[in-house]
Amino acid sequence: MSIYKLRVLAEGEQEIFRDIEIKSTQNFEDLHEMIVASFGFDGSQMASFYVSDESWNKGQEITLFDVGAEEEGMEKVLVMENIKINNTTHCLGDHLLYAYDFLNIHHFFIELIEIKVKAEADFYPRVVYSQGELEIKVNDDEAYSDAYLNDDILNELDSDDNLFKDDMFEEFDDLENNEGFDDNENYY
Repeated sequence: MSIYKLRVLAEGEQEIFRDIEIKSTQNFEDLHEMIVASFGFDGSQMASFYVSDESWNKGQEITLFDVGAEEEGMEKVLVMENIKINNTTHCLGDHLLYAYDFLNIHHFFIELIEIKVKAEADFYPRVVYSQGELEIKVNDDEAYSDAYLNDDILNELDSDDNLFKDDMFEEFDDLENNEGFDDNENYY
């Protein structure tokens, strides 16, 4: 059985990477789960692998889920759970790209750095070397809403000011006499 050692390098100024060993016959979903766990992500976001060339150009996409985006003339959508690692990666130096969380994108460069033959006694995939810690970017909706609510312009408004001076329903009767409604406010 072939064991692949993949170097997974986080994009950025610092050298942050994980060396992961995985069976060549395991699927991309297994590799995805190991990358997510080893870099400290919660696994709740979408992700994709891309077959890449020596210049790190994106090629065929391998998605986490079948998103049903196949159109006439486009490449077939590949899904991680259905594609084995050795279907796309089988030579030393082969490259893959990995993207996690498309709203707060994290890019990773993956290179096959070693192939060895081993008995099937060990558990794979596994991290065999780790360098550096990744600062995880998050889209903090609460911070955005707090910033909006604390906006200086909004705070400068006097209590007499009304942001919504024109009432678009001004011409309508407010149904104060409840004409046409029963006691439970059901229209009859």
